[in-house]
Amino acid sequence: MTNFMLKPLEEGTLYPEFTAFISDLTKKLESEKEPDEIVKANLAYLNVLACLLSETDKTQTRPCLRAGNSDNETILKELTLIKDAMGISPSALMKQQIDYSQFKVRGKYTRNETLGRYFRAMKYAGTVLFSVSESNATGITPEQADLLTGQAMSLIRTIHNDESLLNRLKKLDKPLSWLFGPPDDLISEDYISVADKMKDKPMPEIRKALLEQARKNGRQPLILSGLVNQDALEEGVSAKDVLTGWRFMPSRFTPDSAAFQQLVYNQVKSYKGKKDPFSKALINKQVVKGFPLGLELMALLGSREAGKRLGASDECNYEGYQEAAKQAKKLLTPSEESMASKHLSIIKYWLTRERTPVGSSEQDPGGSEPEKAESRCLNTCLGFWTYTRYITLAYAKQSYTTSGKGLAPAFPRRINACLEPADKLYVYLQEQMKRLNSMMETRDQKSRMKESVKEFMDILDKLRDISLREKDEEQLKEKDITFLNNLDKRLLKLTRSKDQAIVTDVHTEPNTQKVLEEGIGYPQVVEKGIRYKVTQKARGALFTHYEFKYPMNDRLTDEAWRGILRDEEKMKGLEMK
Repeated sequence: MTNFMLKPLEEGTLYPEFTAFISDLTKKLESEKEPDEIVKANLAYLNVLACLLSETDKTQTRPCLRAGNSDNETILKELTLIKDAMGISPSALMKQQIDYSQFKVRGKYTRNETLGRYFRAMKYAGTVLFSVSESNATGITPEQADLLTGQAMSLIRTIHNDESLLNRLKKLDKPLSWLFGPPDDLISEDYISVADKMKDKPMPEIRKALLEQARKNGRQPLILSGLVNQDALEEGVSAKDVLTGWRFMPSRFTPDSAAFQQLVYNQVKSYKGKKDPFSKALINKQVVKGFPLGLELMALLGSREAGKRLGASDECNYEGYQEAAKQAKKLLTPSEESMASKHLSIIKYWLTRERTPVGSSEQDPGGSEPEKAESRCLNTCLGFWTYTRYITLAYAKQSYTTSGKGLAPAFPRRINACLEPADKLYVYLQEQMKRLNSMMETRDQKSRMKESVKEFMDILDKLRDISLREKDEEQLKEKDITFLNNLDKRLLKLTRSKDQAIVTDVHTEPNTQKVLEEGIGYPQVVEKGIRYKVTQKARGALFTHYEFKYPMNDRLTDEAWRGILRDEEKMKGLEMK
């Protein structure tokens, strides 16, 4: 339902507002009588964003280019790199190494051209870093750092000196901050503060002051969403230092990405065992931890079953792992009210709550009932987390290592039902729906969504009521059983789309040129005994979760993933956990 409501928000509010913001800002800069090098560089950058958002740029021809732009060939080259999405390459326009593979349109954004254009533009605006530091580790020279910082200050000054532009920016930032989290970089106010104190100072001194501001105010990135050659770092300089800066439409901080960053090289170093852990990577001729795992996230959130699986495959036997895991766990403690943080809170609740068994038996071979319950719970949480990452694909910062549910009809008629007693989950979903509904900007959007939201809220009320009665071990009434057995049909009618297999990449390991993919496949059918119907069972479905490595230059779309699921040989060929 969240994804269903996000689509009209993106198409009806965020896409047109972003397009208008770029257009108005461009016109403002073009109005300067004698534009200097910095203004010209910003106009070229904004022209790239305008082309990505424009319907006329289907063949990378010139209609999207603005008249009088002296850097059109460089702009066209940048657009080609973005649209080819073929991996790491230097950007002549933005003076830095960029992983262009992340601009491949994927996830829900392949559904229509508008969403695809929006994805590329938003992702590019959230990726390009206006760095305050030069370094051999990033390949940015002092002169380039001066230019990039000057560009950031010029854009910020232009926006904040124009009430209309500032209001447009706030209109974009407010829903993005709540839905996907705060920025993980320097913000505009940091630049304004430093500029006020250092008028007429040379740019290297301003850059140094911005770096100190970032260190002092906690504005250095916790998620290293960029390319850093660890071995080329200067003495006393960290990866955080060289990735400190400002982004035009910043990618968002999410606690799980921050935790993932702690769980890979260079925070975690050499492998100490003799097995073949899935998380390994060969960097500088050493076997180190190149990949984080969804299981690690679940273990840090309280899953004992995840901890057992990690131990069995020796995934934690790396130098520095225990300390890194402690730091990662701290980052998973919610410190803000974004939807991304609340999703992790609900996963933690689900993994650690005192479980009330709904049934006395089920169709799973082997293992005690508590063990099977923990395994089911872990599987559900991995699937839920994968889906939340899928939703945040265009907005969440992705960590870098330094250099649906539907059943086939061939089953007997359903005459009984039970519900997993998770009343807090349904309350949380209601709160989320209220916030999402409030973000619908136009009356037309609200009127179209009003009935759907009301019906979904009513469904959640009913689920909470049944959940509380399940906790009290009350026998469900016939109308409750009918409601639960018809729930899939009602949700299908509400969202007007069937759940399908989805996939999303959550971490990039540039040394091996691979990404970590999290996929949801076809559902696993389960049956559970019903406490008050000793001889009868209720049937349901569980997420089928997959975690595997895949070439970064071929980040998977949903369509490609479904093709792999249908091909037994391709499934066998996956580098899977």
